[in-house]
Amino acid sequence: MTEVISDIMKYMQLTGCVYFQRDFCGPWAMRMADTGFAQFHVITSGACVVETDGKTHDIGTGDVLFFPHGAAHVLADQSGREPVEGPEYMQALAGDAPMFTQGPSPTRMICGHFAYRAKGTHPLLDELPEMVHITASEMGASSPTTTLLHLIMDELTDKEPGFEMSVERLAEVLLLQVLRVYYRAQSSPKGFFAGLRDSRLSRAIARIHADYGGPLTLADLAESAAMSRTAFALRFSMVVRMTPIDYLQRWRMLVAQDLLATTAWSISEIAEQVGYGSDIAFSRAYKRRFGKPPSMGRHSW
Repeated sequence: MTEVISDIMKYMQLTGCVYFQRDFCGPWAMRMADTGFAQFHVITSGACVVETDGKTHDIGTGDVLFFPHGAAHVLADQSGREPVEGPEYMQALAGDAPMFTQGPSPTRMICGHFAYRAKGTHPLLDELPEMVHITASEMGASSPTTTLLHLIMDELTDKEPGFEMSVERLAEVLLLQVLRVYYRAQSSPKGFFAGLRDSRLSRAIARIHADYGGPLTLADLAESAAMSRTAFALRFSMVVRMTPIDYLQRWRMLVAQDLLATTAWSISEIAEQVGYGSDIAFSRAYKRRFGKPPSMGRHSW
């Protein structure tokens, strides 16, 4: 059976980028604008506060912050500080006068971002809140997430040959671990992840991921879930918050987007691959989803 989460992350084409691991000595404050990237911060020692959407949150050693939709936020040693802009800090860091290097009680942070080519096309990420805050206690001292953080810190400290690529790949695995911890902590999940935790609906979702290129019908998916069509359609819509056919079409479009960007296949070949009987039907569906024709989703070949 298709492992759905891995399948999703494969087609999202995730790329991790780590800016730095630095000490911030008080007083300090830095504003991160909404750049369109999913930003993240790891507090490797010390503590700070984060201000976003008019609220202030305390952040401790070992905590991970993830902004999946790129929401603007301020990081500081304490609330009320006047922040410098992120690009200004980065410019000073590249020069001879880096900021926040003198003072007591430094906070050490790893900062970076994630970019996913298919941003905004899958509910697994769309349904996340503006900020995901994973505490060190939620991860546990011996968890895979904690081990990953130590590996990233070691790579950034030692800077052995190839450390940049190693850190970027480790950061990508870190995101997967953060998502696991976040979703595991939801006592009453809603939306797509709730569908994955439902034993019957998860079988239908896996069927979509495995057989999206075939003529799947509501009856086929209901059979996978061992439910009647009516009961299945109602339960799927209530739990996942979209119809089974809506999710099928959405997944087909995500796969098509990937094929357009990474292969030299013709539009007809891609349409057939993702379950459409004609170029016209495929092109209409693609334009409804992405607001542009399939030809505009191609890289140059």
